[in-house]
Amino acid sequence: MLAAERRARILSRAQQDGAVRITALVDDLGVSHVTIRRDLDSLVADQILEKVRGGAMLRADRPLPGQSSTLPFTGAIGVVMPTSYYYRYVVEGIDDVLASGGEMKLVISEYDLEEEYRLIDELVASGVAGLLWVPTVSERVAPPGFLDMLARLPVPVVFVERETPGGGLGSAPSVRSAHERGVFAALQHLANLGHRRLLMVSRGSSQSSEFARSGWRDALERLGLDPGSSILGPDELGAGPRWDRGAADVVLDAVERTGATALFCHGDENSLFGLLQNARSRGLAVPEKLSIVAYDDDVSAHADPPISAVAPDRRRVGALATRMLLDLIREPSAEPPLHLHVEPRLVLRASTAPPA
Repeated sequence: MLAAERRARILSRAQQDGAVRITALVDDLGVSHVTIRRDLDSLVADQILEKVRGGAMLRADRPLPGQSSTLPFTGAIGVVMPTSYYYRYVVEGIDDVLASGGEMKLVISEYDLEEEYRLIDELVASGVAGLLWVPTVSERVAPPGFLDMLARLPVPVVFVERETPGGGLGSAPSVRSAHERGVFAALQHLANLGHRRLLMVSRGSSQSSEFARSGWRDALERLGLDPGSSILGPDELGAGPRWDRGAADVVLDAVERTGATALFCHGDENSLFGLLQNARSRGLAVPEKLSIVAYDDDVSAHADPPISAVAPDRRRVGALATRMLLDLIREPSAEPPLHLHVEPRLVLRASTAPPA
């Protein structure tokens, strides 16, 4: 059953009964507790339902879809995103908002800005009313011609998990995860356990990686952690979609060389499984001798031991970006653009403990 169908069924039950229970919805819709919780979180984020213990209830201060005087969106929006597992949940959030009407025209780039320009031209020519875009740009400096291209777009655009590079006023509106706050929460947890010298793995070259590394440096200073705590990046580990062969040994060599007692990994979450195996073979038991926190939480719970993780709410990022874009399509505004940061969650599991 598609997310839009589940959403409609949940709203129908809420209209009939005033409230819905997770256990009843699991039985009724035949899906998992996790799926139902995500659907309810989406409806809560849309301010249609309000969370209660064990389920959700209708909000008295918000009309249901169909009861509002605002006509539903029936056009099409263009979505330009890179080839990454990370964004499938963002797409689900977009789909949640468009469930009552509207079409998503999704195109995939290969982290190639020139290709993104071409795809955007095709989407605009096809008649989309607005764009959600994850541009392949650094946070610090805009590529030549990027800002001019942005200014020439004839439809509104909202950046997803990105901000206009170079800073300054008059930038495009954006919705992204508050990566810096997620990293700070992870390091604060480790500091409270007594860790002082840490090591960060951060191989990416995207804005998300830049924000995460900025959060790391800020947290080291604010929490009074050992300034010898360092970052392993693409130069040491490679920049491909997967860790290079032997990269886990490079990480663990650095752990032993620097005396780090905790590891924060931003990037390919699946590679943590190999890292755990290598650590075990070296006698670096987790968490007795090495604590680990991951960024992203798709598979961390299934590791041995289960890994503590920072979990960005990617589905909510997609939903909020879509609502922002639809508002701009319905009512173009000359007001300064909005920039929304969505806090991740820190999920604590068995991979962290006080240093030995």
